[in-house]
Amino acid sequence: MLLSRLLPRAASMHPERPAIQSVHGMLTYKQLLHRVNCIAAGFAGLGVRPGDRIALLGDPSAELVAAELAAAAVGAIPFALFPGLTDHELNAIVQDAAPAVVVYDAGHANAAAFTAKLQGMLLVACRDTDRAAPLLLERFVEDNPPLSDWHDGDPDDIALLIYTGGTTGRSKGVMHTHRSIRSWSFLNPDHGGGHRPDKKTLLANMAHLTGQMMLWLTLFEGGCLIIADKYPLQFEQVMAIVEREKLVSLGTVGLMFKDIAETSLRERRPLPSLRAITCGGAPIREQTLRKAQEAFPHATMIEVYAQTESGQFISFLNLTQTLNEGKLHRLHSVGNPTHVAYWGQKPFEVRIVDEDGRELAAGETGEIVCRGEAMMRGYWNNPAETERTIRSGWLHTGDMGRFDEDGYLYVVDRKKDMIIVGASNVYSSEVEAVAGRHPSIAEIAVVGMPREEEGEEIAAIVALRDCTELTLDQLRAFCRQLLAEYKLPTRLHIASALPRTAVGKPDKAALRKTLRSESARRNNQ
Repeated sequence: MLLSRLLPRAASMHPERPAIQSVHGMLTYKQLLHRVNCIAAGFAGLGVRPGDRIALLGDPSAELVAAELAAAAVGAIPFALFPGLTDHELNAIVQDAAPAVVVYDAGHANAAAFTAKLQGMLLVACRDTDRAAPLLLERFVEDNPPLSDWHDGDPDDIALLIYTGGTTGRSKGVMHTHRSIRSWSFLNPDHGGGHRPDKKTLLANMAHLTGQMMLWLTLFEGGCLIIADKYPLQFEQVMAIVEREKLVSLGTVGLMFKDIAETSLRERRPLPSLRAITCGGAPIREQTLRKAQEAFPHATMIEVYAQTESGQFISFLNLTQTLNEGKLHRLHSVGNPTHVAYWGQKPFEVRIVDEDGRELAAGETGEIVCRGEAMMRGYWNNPAETERTIRSGWLHTGDMGRFDEDGYLYVVDRKKDMIIVGASNVYSSEVEAVAGRHPSIAEIAVVGMPREEEGEEIAAIVALRDCTELTLDQLRAFCRQLLAEYKLPTRLHIASALPRTAVGKPDKAALRKTLRSESARRNNQ
């Protein structure tokens, strides 16, 4: 199953059904297919060939969705750029991917111009709000006859790039093939496709795995993508969209999950259409789950564990069932990996291994590794990191975990030291590399700390140079030049020196313990 075949098939089955709904109106599958065909013809006219990359810069929109589908139509490899990144971060990704074309929305014209000036690729604006743009998607639709011959590639061709943060400060382009995407949850070719035309999906950030899963799965099922009026999504908007569109399922992250549950209870807004709520990222507190269960008695709550590199879910936990059965210890787990078979997904093989790759017994802690058809091919233009991450066919997640006697998986630490802020991954090494350049800092360590509400925040522990001072505001202002806002530290701790491990590296476990103790002490005062 090639991605290029999904839209034509859905359009042939449901030509008059809604495919995309946004502030600019509704597109049926027939209308969307026509627009995509014309945009694809425009890309081909620019010289875009199979294997070329096409970057998408901006908030989710009907235009960017059509551009991604058109990229698939000509055999190009689309990738979305997170709109909250700085020019420095965007340029690093563009340098790595070397796209032939960047499609951008009006809100990011300056960033697109900066990137193109350095890299020399072609720019295509979504709408005529950027009057200086020589190329427009709308003109492609108006001026080009529809492309009639879509690219028919190989299932093992690269279909998508999804950029994720790097442990060495370099963003990595995760390569997923048509074959690997075919194995993602619910994207089951056995269903035939087009089988859920009444489905509606609120489209999240297209630069993340979750957004890409939502996009392609909804088209596969023949459903409708709902584009919000404004991004990033806020919980008030999400609740209003759920009520207006009568959404049956909703994907969330920790803090949004908490805000929606508490608001629903406080304002007596039960969101009765919801039947399933998924939550990814950091574990959800029991108190929050209890509130959500009271707020949404007819919805099943699911916590999912996945990585961009894994593609599909490695594991999931039915939170509602766990609460009802009183097995509260399992709330600290990410579920049983074999249970993803309930969703028609072939489960990963999952093991816990030691530093030498030997499998460990239940109860022992080691690195979580997995193997399956849905995992990435590797990292774009980065064979060294690919070899470190995929060994003998096994994806090394970088997460430390253990199995219990019932096969439930517990993630106990992040070997790669990733921090989950909202719905985004932040690698501590990337923040350290930027913040460590501050002239007042002699040494630095960055760790993730639990927030009082839900999720995590970024804490910087620094030792200062002699006769210098530093405030959190000063550090954030310094980092803001090179890091997106969500990557900026929200806590600063000044230490005389950083504790070290036996091999001389900062002891982050000890630092987290110290910060937790300080927080507990302040709360008890």
